[in-house]
Amino acid sequence: MHSARRSIATRTLAITLVIGGLAAACSGSKPKPTPSPAATGVAALAAESAMPPTPTPPPADIKLAERLRYEGDFEAAAGVYGAVASQAHGAKQQQARLAQAQLLGRSGNSAGARAPLDAYVADAGAAGDASAARYMLASTLDDLGDLPGAVAGYERYIAADGVLSDFARIERAKLLARLGRIAEAEAAAQEVVVSPLLPAFKASFTFSIAKAFEQGHADADALAWYARAQVGGDAASALARSGAIKQRLNDPTWSADYLRAVTAYPESAVAPALLDALDAAAVPVSAYTRGLVDYRAGRSVAARAALNEAVAAADHPAQAAYYLAALDEREENTAAAIAGYQRAHDLDPASTLADDALWWRGRLLEQAARYDDAAATYAVLVTEYPASAWASDANFHRGLAQYRAGNYAGAAAAWGAIVPAASGDDALRARFWQGRALAAAGDALADAVLASLHNDAPASFYGLRAEVLLKKNDVKDRKPRLKDERPDWDKIAKYLKESAGVDVSAPPDADPRWAEAAALRAVGLNNQSDAVARAVLSDDSLDVARVYADTRAAYESGQASLAARAATTLIAALPAGAPEPPAALLRIAYPAAYSDLASDAAKRHDVSPALLLALVRQESYYDPDAGSGAGALGLTQVIPATGQAIATALGVEPFRASDLYRPKVSLIFGATYLGDQLGEFDGNPYHALAAYNGGPGTASNAIKSAGGDEDLFVEDLEFDETRRYVRLVMENYARYRQLYEGIDRPSLPR
Repeated sequence: MHSARRSIATRTLAITLVIGGLAAACSGSKPKPTPSPAATGVAALAAESAMPPTPTPPPADIKLAERLRYEGDFEAAAGVYGAVASQAHGAKQQQARLAQAQLLGRSGNSAGARAPLDAYVADAGAAGDASAARYMLASTLDDLGDLPGAVAGYERYIAADGVLSDFARIERAKLLARLGRIAEAEAAAQEVVVSPLLPAFKASFTFSIAKAFEQGHADADALAWYARAQVGGDAASALARSGAIKQRLNDPTWSADYLRAVTAYPESAVAPALLDALDAAAVPVSAYTRGLVDYRAGRSVAARAALNEAVAAADHPAQAAYYLAALDEREENTAAAIAGYQRAHDLDPASTLADDALWWRGRLLEQAARYDDAAATYAVLVTEYPASAWASDANFHRGLAQYRAGNYAGAAAAWGAIVPAASGDDALRARFWQGRALAAAGDALADAVLASLHNDAPASFYGLRAEVLLKKNDVKDRKPRLKDERPDWDKIAKYLKESAGVDVSAPPDADPRWAEAAALRAVGLNNQSDAVARAVLSDDSLDVARVYADTRAAYESGQASLAARAATTLIAALPAGAPEPPAALLRIAYPAAYSDLASDAAKRHDVSPALLLALVRQESYYDPDAGSGAGALGLTQVIPATGQAIATALGVEPFRASDLYRPKVSLIFGATYLGDQLGEFDGNPYHALAAYNGGPGTASNAIKSAGGDEDLFVEDLEFDETRRYVRLVMENYARYRQLYEGIDRPSLPR
């Protein structure tokens, strides 16, 4: 129910809409000169300090190749690896060939990748059939249109029992379907279904094999697999494809598939087009369904007309009234929205959106400074809907409304009443605001409440803010020393023995799935690799010895992102009340990843490198290949539209979305955007981070309601995601200041 409302005001849209002013804002920064014509665009930006300025044959320098790869100039790195391969022999030559092919493949040069892969498997002989090179060669042949060759390659890999045999079976099944070898494809698909792959992989396969059968003109098989994909997968898209096939076959039941999709999944990306197709065929669609699809698609005029019709026809009238109120709010007609949300609740207090209606009514009343009415609305929500997802926040805002009305004693009592039954962040937030309210009321207990909070949870956002209110935070501006230090594993082991009673001196063998995750990343299946790694950490999360082994294995293999995740899981697995982890362990969880690139990018745009790395931790967990459902990419999770605007502002075009996967580019672009927001919001990191995540409009609105109060600002942020984002990045920032600025504890500068 959290997603029932403002689906249009997403982070992606918010950031995209504000980019128009970015060029002017960035013009005051001082980027390095545009690279020479020998290397243009963001690829040159990634390697501006690593390659000579004149076009010369690449040297056979393995260290240079590794440096270029690290920075993200994959094309140049591939050239250097190629030079190394041409001069080396044996294992060194094979490693260079594989690296060259990996980089050419990720740069989209499948034709170029084939030659080193062919050479690798030819020299490897039978042993090469189970190698990453064989798997990549099969994938490359698929890209080049040689489907029979790709099938043969995957079959050789499977026969050799390669680590990724189950994934090879997925690709083989799809290829057979596309080739029209239907019986073989069906048999291969069934092998995938009964394999030990993660359920998420099987769900994705179900849709993709249906699409492959469709491409192979096996309509009956495609329909059968799309029917399977409607359970546990992307049901809306499966219904859309199923309906399209039926419509092509003149099967009249196509409209039933489309109608089911728009009714059950009105928020899906395919719903607006399906609704238009139903209208074109004069297929009746209920007014409420039509209004909901149009609302989700941002077609406000059409949505309002349909929702009004739904109310009049008693077609989900309470829910329709809710979305009419949301439309009023979208159009900034606050009075109408407040009345509309009340109407939505009153029409049917048992509707699925009745509690949502009360929540948003309360928020609008609070924003309109009608604090007594807001508190009363929150009270109804808490009393009538104690199981609501909004109940906890409503309970908190009852106190906040009283605080804003100047009833500090009443607010302190309200928050104090929350604490005994609350847990986690809810309890910490209530304790923090109880202390604030007591301080505002002049109660001598305020300092004791805040000091107790800071003592109990010194690294939490609210514990850190309590330290700020007590004026005991470290406000000195230091230059961080971003340098990775090799962990003292003996010290970590001693700490785990003393704090958790677990002897890790002889850790268990690493889970074999780590090898699978590494193999997936080697062949370019990064998302799948991440999913497997997350599954391992989830399974091991309560076993301190196993997570220690996971952490050490990830670190020793040079995987900073996985090591950080594992170390964070290890810290979370410690018993309650365990002493502060040693810096040796914390530095794995909060590494100085890409420290030189981060420092350079931060310096260019007057951003604290500690703050930039704190942002990177939250955005991507230091994974340069990270991507989000909203389309954000890379270490700093910049969306392509934003990246294009930044590239234009910095004069480093041409730009491609894939350039955001280049670490140096991502860090520079992220620092550019963060620096721009810091400049826009007078250097305030809370405001700048909110703008980075939710858009400057979101930050500006909260500033208006909160004034200069940073704590109220965080609470006034409209989106749950943005509030959580600001809190977590500031927690990360406090840790980075502790670990790399020589502070003896996590602490915020303001």
